[in-house]
Amino acid sequence: MLTKSFLVSVLIAITGVQLASSLTCYTCLNANDCKKAKTTTCTHAAANETSYYLGVYHQNVHWVPMNRYDCLALKYTYRNNNTVTHQLHGCVHPDVNVCNLSLKPEYSSWRRAHCNVCSGNKCNKSPAGTLSRSHYTIVAAVLALVLAKIYA
Repeated sequence: MLTKSFLVSVLIAITGVQLASSLTCYTCLNANDCKKAKTTTCTHAAANETSYYLGVYHQNVHWVPMNRYDCLALKYTYRNNNTVTHQLHGCVHPDVNVCNLSLKPEYSSWRRAHCNVCSGNKCNKSPAGTLSRSHYTIVAAVLALVLAKIYA
């Protein structure tokens, strides 16, 4: 009985570690960087850096100091030929409302091709090939089932 309790405790701990860790997002500043985007753990400094880069191209970017973060994936193309002109991935404060920001007049020839703000680890890049929280939950459930069958 003690062995079963220990195994269940370890299983819960392994599942809980993923949920308790800090948010991790892909970060890049242009289309070339985004082909090999790096990951970063969201902090106040990382979110402020993203807000700074948003302020270069957008009007009225508010600096909202808070300890919650989301991941951002933003892509602009030229209106006339759909080539990518600007791309930005990173951590952002949720109240910045990125997808509703207006471009500065000098960038009016751009079209917002993609804007995604999400709250899961590494959710701001194509989901193919990445593990989400649901994958960890499924793996934990299968492992629990196998352990229950072995020790029952």
